[in-house]
Amino acid sequence: MPKCYYPWPTIDSPIANAFDDEEKDWYDNDYTFISQEGIKRCKSQFLSRVATYMNPTCDSIERMRPCARLMIYITLFDDYFGMTPAKELKAIADRVYEVMMGEDPRPDEIGILRQMAQARKEWVENGMPRFWIERVSINFYEFILYGMMEEIPFKQAETTIYPTLAHYLSFRKYSIGMWPYGDLIDPCTNFALPVHIYNHPIVQRCRELLSLIIVIQNDFASLKKEIEIEGESLNIIFILRNQYNLSYQEACLEAMRLHDAYGQELNDLHESLRFLDLGAFQEDTYNHIYHIKLQISGCANWYYSSGTNRYEPKGFIVPKYGREGDDIVIPHSIFVKK
Repeated sequence: MPKCYYPWPTIDSPIANAFDDEEKDWYDNDYTFISQEGIKRCKSQFLSRVATYMNPTCDSIERMRPCARLMIYITLFDDYFGMTPAKELKAIADRVYEVMMGEDPRPDEIGILRQMAQARKEWVENGMPRFWIERVSINFYEFILYGMMEEIPFKQAETTIYPTLAHYLSFRKYSIGMWPYGDLIDPCTNFALPVHIYNHPIVQRCRELLSLIIVIQNDFASLKKEIEIEGESLNIIFILRNQYNLSYQEACLEAMRLHDAYGQELNDLHESLRFLDLGAFQEDTYNHIYHIKLQISGCANWYYSSGTNRYEPKGFIVPKYGREGDDIVIPHSIFVKK
Protein backbone atom coordinates (compact mmCIF):
# COMPACT_ATOMS: atom_id res chain seq x y z
CA MET A 1 0.00 0.00 0.00
CA PRO A 2 1.26 3.54 -0.73
CA LYS A 3 2.69 5.48 2.22
CA CYS A 4 2.60 9.25 2.70
CA TYR A 5 5.74 11.32 3.18
CA TYR A 6 6.22 14.97 4.13
CA PRO A 7 8.83 17.70 3.54
CA TRP A 8 9.00 18.46 7.28
CA PRO A 9 10.21 16.52 10.31
CA THR A 10 8.71 13.54 12.08
CA ILE A 11 9.45 13.89 15.79
CA ASP A 12 9.21 11.11 18.36
CA SER A 13 7.33 11.84 21.58
CA PRO A 14 9.21 11.46 24.88
CA ILE A 15 5.99 10.17 26.46
CA ALA A 16 4.73 8.12 23.51
CA ASN A 17 3.44 5.12 25.49
CA ALA A 18 2.72 6.88 28.77
CA PHE A 19 -1.02 6.16 28.86
CA ASP A 20 -1.06 2.50 27.82
CA ASP A 21 -2.09 1.26 31.28
CA GLU A 22 -4.49 4.13 32.06
CA GLU A 23 -6.17 3.61 28.70
CA LYS A 24 -7.06 0.04 29.64
CA ASP A 25 -8.66 1.26 32.87
CA TRP A 26 -10.71 3.83 30.94
CA TYR A 27 -12.06 1.09 28.69
CA ASP A 28 -12.89 -1.18 31.62
CA ASN A 29 -14.64 1.58 33.61
CA ASP A 30 -16.25 3.96 31.09
CA TYR A 31 -16.64 2.01 27.83
CA THR A 32 -18.71 -0.87 29.19
CA PHE A 33 -21.41 -0.20 26.58
CA ILE A 34 -19.03 -1.89 24.13
CA SER A 35 -18.97 -5.71 24.03
CA GLN A 36 -16.10 -7.64 25.59
CA GLU A 37 -14.85 -8.48 22.10
CA GLY A 38 -15.03 -4.80 21.21
CA ILE A 39 -13.07 -3.83 24.35
CA LYS A 40 -10.44 -6.41 23.46
CA ARG A 41 -10.09 -4.84 20.03
CA CYS A 42 -9.86 -1.32 21.51
CA LYS A 43 -7.00 -2.25 23.82
CA SER A 44 -4.83 -3.40 20.93
CA GLN A 45 -5.40 -0.22 18.91
CA PHE A 46 -3.24 1.98 21.20
CA LEU A 47 -5.47 4.99 20.60
CA SER A 48 -3.95 7.05 23.43
CA ARG A 49 -0.71 7.00 21.46
CA VAL A 50 -2.40 8.99 18.69
CA ALA A 51 -2.32 11.99 21.05
CA THR A 52 1.36 11.60 21.91
CA TYR A 53 2.51 10.79 18.37
CA MET A 54 0.58 13.77 16.94
CA ASN A 55 1.75 16.21 19.62
CA PRO A 56 5.35 15.05 20.03
CA THR A 57 6.85 18.19 21.59
CA CYS A 58 4.69 17.89 24.72
CA ASP A 59 6.48 16.22 27.64
CA SER A 60 3.81 16.93 30.29
CA ILE A 61 1.73 13.95 31.41
CA GLU A 62 -0.82 16.28 33.01
CA ARG A 63 -1.36 18.37 29.88
CA MET A 64 -1.39 15.33 27.62
CA ARG A 65 -3.82 13.20 29.66
CA PRO A 66 -7.09 14.99 28.66
CA CYS A 67 -5.83 15.06 25.06
CA ALA A 68 -5.36 11.29 25.16
CA ARG A 69 -8.90 10.98 26.53
CA LEU A 70 -10.26 12.99 23.58
CA MET A 71 -8.33 10.96 21.03
CA ILE A 72 -9.99 7.84 22.39
CA TYR A 73 -13.51 9.15 22.89
CA ILE A 74 -13.79 10.86 19.51
CA THR A 75 -12.48 7.75 17.73
CA LEU A 76 -14.74 5.32 19.54
CA PHE A 77 -17.68 7.70 19.28
CA ASP A 78 -17.31 7.52 15.51
CA ASP A 79 -16.84 3.74 15.57
CA TYR A 80 -19.82 3.09 17.82
CA PHE A 81 -22.35 5.65 16.59
CA GLY A 82 -21.26 5.67 12.95
CA MET A 83 -24.39 3.88 11.73
CA THR A 84 -26.85 5.66 14.04
CA PRO A 85 -29.95 7.22 12.39
CA ALA A 86 -29.65 10.98 11.92
CA LYS A 87 -32.41 12.04 14.34
CA GLU A 88 -30.94 9.96 17.13
CA LEU A 89 -27.41 11.13 16.36
CA LYS A 90 -28.49 14.79 16.54
CA ALA A 91 -29.86 14.25 20.06
CA ILE A 92 -26.59 12.61 21.05
CA ALA A 93 -24.59 15.52 19.59
CA ASP A 94 -26.61 18.03 21.63
CA ARG A 95 -25.88 16.12 24.84
CA VAL A 96 -22.18 15.78 24.04
CA TYR A 97 -21.96 19.55 23.55
CA GLU A 98 -23.65 20.19 26.90
CA VAL A 99 -21.20 17.94 28.72
CA MET A 100 -18.12 19.29 26.95
CA MET A 101 -19.22 22.83 27.80
CA GLY A 102 -19.78 22.21 31.50
CA GLU A 103 -22.63 19.88 32.48
CA ASP A 104 -21.82 16.72 34.41
CA PRO A 105 -23.32 13.47 33.10
CA ARG A 106 -25.98 11.72 35.14
CA PRO A 107 -25.11 8.38 36.80
CA ASP A 108 -27.32 6.48 34.35
CA GLU A 109 -25.72 7.99 31.23
CA ILE A 110 -23.20 6.23 29.04
CA GLY A 111 -19.63 6.20 30.33
CA ILE A 112 -18.10 7.98 27.35
CA LEU A 113 -19.70 11.17 28.68
CA ARG A 114 -17.71 10.75 31.91
CA GLN A 115 -14.53 10.75 29.85
CA MET A 116 -15.63 13.96 28.13
CA ALA A 117 -16.45 15.64 31.44
CA GLN A 118 -13.17 14.55 33.02
CA ALA A 119 -11.14 15.84 30.08
CA ARG A 120 -12.88 19.20 30.32
CA LYS A 121 -12.14 19.44 34.05
CA GLU A 122 -8.49 18.56 33.47
CA TRP A 123 -8.16 21.20 30.75
CA VAL A 124 -9.61 23.81 33.10
CA GLU A 125 -7.23 22.69 35.87
CA ASN A 126 -4.35 23.06 33.38
CA GLY A 127 -5.36 26.67 32.71
CA MET A 128 -7.10 26.41 29.34
CA PRO A 129 -9.37 29.45 28.89
CA ARG A 130 -13.14 29.35 28.44
CA PHE A 131 -12.96 30.45 24.79
CA TRP A 132 -10.81 27.40 24.02
CA ILE A 133 -13.22 25.05 25.83
CA GLU A 134 -15.99 26.49 23.66
CA ARG A 135 -13.83 26.10 20.55
CA VAL A 136 -13.11 22.40 21.03
CA SER A 137 -16.75 21.76 22.03
CA ILE A 138 -18.11 23.42 18.88
CA ASN A 139 -15.61 21.61 16.67
CA PHE A 140 -16.61 18.28 18.20
CA TYR A 141 -20.28 19.14 17.64
CA GLU A 142 -19.57 19.96 13.99
CA PHE A 143 -17.60 16.72 13.64
CA ILE A 144 -20.92 14.98 14.35
CA LEU A 145 -23.27 17.40 12.57
CA TYR A 146 -21.35 18.16 9.37
CA GLY A 147 -19.30 14.98 9.27
CA MET A 148 -20.88 11.85 10.71
CA MET A 149 -24.45 12.85 9.83
CA GLU A 150 -23.48 13.68 6.24
CA GLU A 151 -22.05 10.18 5.83
CA ILE A 152 -25.30 8.47 6.82
CA PRO A 153 -26.92 8.33 3.32
CA PHE A 154 -23.87 6.49 2.00
CA LYS A 155 -23.44 4.19 4.99
CA GLN A 156 -27.11 3.23 5.13
CA ALA A 157 -27.73 2.85 1.39
CA GLU A 158 -29.17 -0.54 0.39
CA THR A 159 -26.92 -0.59 -2.67
CA THR A 160 -23.47 0.97 -2.92
CA ILE A 161 -23.48 4.64 -3.84
CA TYR A 162 -20.52 7.00 -4.11
CA PRO A 163 -20.35 10.72 -3.42
CA THR A 164 -18.49 12.91 -5.87
CA LEU A 165 -14.95 13.78 -4.85
CA ALA A 166 -15.95 17.38 -4.07
CA HIS A 167 -18.86 16.24 -1.91
CA TYR A 168 -16.73 13.64 -0.14
CA LEU A 169 -14.04 16.12 0.84
CA SER A 170 -16.67 18.62 2.01
CA PHE A 171 -18.00 16.30 4.72
CA ARG A 172 -15.03 13.99 5.28
CA LYS A 173 -12.89 16.91 6.42
CA TYR A 174 -15.29 17.10 9.37
CA SER A 175 -15.88 13.39 9.97
CA ILE A 176 -12.14 12.65 10.09
CA GLY A 177 -12.20 14.55 13.40
CA MET A 178 -9.19 16.78 12.73
CA TRP A 179 -10.85 20.05 13.72
CA PRO A 180 -10.99 18.99 17.40
CA TYR A 181 -7.72 17.04 17.00
CA GLY A 182 -6.08 20.26 15.83
CA ASP A 183 -7.42 22.06 18.89
CA LEU A 184 -5.18 19.83 21.02
CA ILE A 185 -2.14 21.77 19.83
CA ASP A 186 -3.12 24.52 22.27
CA PRO A 187 -3.05 22.55 25.55
CA CYS A 188 -0.04 20.53 24.36
CA THR A 189 1.97 23.70 23.67
CA ASN A 190 0.45 25.44 26.70
CA PHE A 191 -0.80 28.37 24.60
CA ALA A 192 -4.32 28.99 23.35
CA LEU A 193 -4.47 30.91 20.08
CA PRO A 194 -6.55 34.07 20.65
CA VAL A 195 -9.86 34.16 18.83
CA HIS A 196 -8.81 36.82 16.31
CA ILE A 197 -5.66 34.86 15.39
CA TYR A 198 -7.51 31.55 15.23
CA ASN A 199 -10.06 33.12 12.86
CA HIS A 200 -7.45 34.50 10.47
CA PRO A 201 -8.05 33.05 6.96
CA ILE A 202 -4.53 31.63 6.69
CA VAL A 203 -4.81 29.87 10.06
CA GLN A 204 -8.22 28.51 9.12
CA ARG A 205 -6.95 27.27 5.76
CA CYS A 206 -4.03 25.55 7.48
CA ARG A 207 -6.45 23.82 9.82
CA GLU A 208 -8.55 22.77 6.82
CA LEU A 209 -5.43 21.41 5.12
CA LEU A 210 -4.68 19.39 8.27
CA SER A 211 -8.06 17.74 7.81
CA LEU A 212 -7.79 17.21 4.06
CA ILE A 213 -4.29 15.72 4.26
CA ILE A 214 -5.28 13.35 7.07
CA VAL A 215 -8.39 12.30 5.10
CA ILE A 216 -6.16 10.98 2.32
CA GLN A 217 -3.51 9.66 4.71
CA ASN A 218 -6.22 7.76 6.60
CA ASP A 219 -7.78 6.41 3.42
CA PHE A 220 -4.43 4.94 2.37
CA ALA A 221 -3.87 3.48 5.84
CA SER A 222 -7.32 1.85 5.94
CA LEU A 223 -7.41 0.70 2.31
CA LYS A 224 -6.26 -2.83 3.09
CA LYS A 225 -9.16 -3.23 5.51
CA GLU A 226 -11.83 -1.39 3.53
CA ILE A 227 -11.11 -3.15 0.25
CA GLU A 228 -12.50 -6.29 1.91
CA ILE A 229 -15.76 -4.64 3.03
CA GLU A 230 -18.63 -5.17 0.63
CA GLY A 231 -20.42 -1.90 -0.11
CA GLU A 232 -17.72 0.38 1.31
CA SER A 233 -17.73 3.64 -0.65
CA LEU A 234 -16.21 6.27 1.65
CA ASN A 235 -12.59 6.05 0.65
CA ILE A 236 -10.98 8.46 -1.79
CA ILE A 237 -9.51 5.56 -3.82
CA PHE A 238 -12.95 4.04 -4.42
CA ILE A 239 -14.45 7.45 -5.17
CA LEU A 240 -11.77 8.34 -7.73
CA ARG A 241 -12.14 4.95 -9.39
CA ASN A 242 -15.91 5.38 -9.65
CA GLN A 243 -15.99 9.03 -10.73
CA TYR A 244 -13.17 8.91 -13.28
CA ASN A 245 -13.19 5.20 -14.24
CA LEU A 246 -9.64 4.66 -13.00
CA SER A 247 -7.72 1.53 -12.09
CA TYR A 248 -6.66 1.07 -8.45
CA GLN A 249 -3.12 2.15 -9.30
CA GLU A 250 -4.30 5.23 -11.20
CA ALA A 251 -6.64 6.15 -8.32
CA CYS A 252 -3.80 5.77 -5.82
CA LEU A 253 -1.56 8.00 -7.92
CA GLU A 254 -4.25 10.67 -8.21
CA ALA A 255 -5.00 10.56 -4.49
CA MET A 256 -1.30 10.92 -3.70
CA ARG A 257 -1.05 13.83 -6.13
CA LEU A 258 -3.84 15.61 -4.25
CA HIS A 259 -2.24 14.74 -0.92
CA ASP A 260 1.14 16.12 -1.97
CA ALA A 261 -0.43 19.30 -3.38
CA TYR A 262 -2.19 19.93 -0.07
CA GLY A 263 1.09 19.36 1.74
CA GLN A 264 2.88 21.86 -0.47
CA GLU A 265 0.13 24.42 0.09
CA LEU A 266 0.46 24.01 3.85
CA ASN A 267 4.21 24.51 3.60
CA ASP A 268 3.73 27.63 1.47
CA LEU A 269 1.14 29.13 3.83
CA HIS A 270 3.37 28.45 6.81
CA GLU A 271 6.16 30.41 5.17
CA SER A 272 3.76 33.21 4.19
CA LEU A 273 3.10 34.00 7.85
CA ARG A 274 6.30 36.06 7.92
CA PHE A 275 4.57 38.63 5.69
CA LEU A 276 1.74 39.15 8.17
CA ASP A 277 1.75 41.57 11.07
CA LEU A 278 0.37 39.52 13.94
CA GLY A 279 1.98 41.66 16.61
CA ALA A 280 2.82 39.87 19.84
CA PHE A 281 1.37 36.62 18.46
CA GLN A 282 3.65 36.31 15.42
CA GLU A 283 5.93 33.63 16.88
CA ASP A 284 3.11 31.74 18.60
CA THR A 285 1.12 31.57 15.33
CA TYR A 286 4.14 30.34 13.39
CA ASN A 287 4.70 27.72 16.08
CA HIS A 288 1.04 26.66 15.93
CA ILE A 289 1.20 26.00 12.18
CA TYR A 290 4.48 24.16 12.69
CA HIS A 291 2.64 21.89 15.12
CA ILE A 292 -0.12 21.32 12.55
CA LYS A 293 2.62 19.91 10.32
CA LEU A 294 3.95 17.80 13.19
CA GLN A 295 0.44 16.43 13.76
CA ILE A 296 0.33 15.25 10.14
CA SER A 297 3.71 13.51 10.12
CA GLY A 298 3.05 12.26 13.67
CA CYS A 299 -0.22 10.64 12.62
CA ALA A 300 1.55 8.82 9.78
CA ASN A 301 4.19 7.74 12.28
CA TRP A 302 1.43 6.31 14.49
CA TYR A 303 -0.09 4.34 11.60
CA TYR A 304 3.19 2.69 10.71
CA SER A 305 5.26 2.61 13.92
CA SER A 306 2.98 2.45 16.98
CA GLY A 307 2.05 -1.23 16.74
CA THR A 308 -1.67 -0.47 16.34
CA ASN A 309 -3.84 -3.15 14.76
CA ARG A 310 -6.68 -0.69 14.07
CA TYR A 311 -6.38 -0.99 10.31
CA GLU A 312 -6.17 -4.76 10.20
CA PRO A 313 -9.26 -6.79 9.23
CA LYS A 314 -11.52 -7.15 12.28
CA GLY A 315 -9.58 -4.40 14.03
CA PHE A 316 -12.61 -2.14 14.58
CA ILE A 317 -15.50 -2.47 16.98
CA VAL A 318 -18.85 -2.97 15.24
CA PRO A 319 -21.95 -0.95 16.12
CA LYS A 320 -25.40 -2.46 16.36
CA TYR A 321 -26.40 -0.60 13.22
CA GLY A 322 -23.45 -2.10 11.31
CA ARG A 323 -23.68 -3.88 8.01
CA GLU A 324 -25.42 -7.24 7.84
CA GLY A 325 -22.87 -10.00 8.17
CA ASP A 326 -20.49 -8.17 10.52
CA ASP A 327 -19.04 -10.70 12.90
CA ILE A 328 -19.93 -9.15 16.26
CA VAL A 329 -22.96 -7.24 17.46
CA ILE A 330 -22.59 -4.59 20.14
CA PRO A 331 -25.65 -3.59 22.22
CA HIS A 332 -26.79 -0.04 21.49
CA SER A 333 -28.52 2.59 23.62
CA ILE A 334 -28.97 6.36 23.70
CA PHE A 335 -26.59 7.10 26.57
CA VAL A 336 -28.48 4.88 29.03
CA LYS A 337 -26.72 1.81 30.35
CA LYS A 338 -29.26 -1.00 30.53
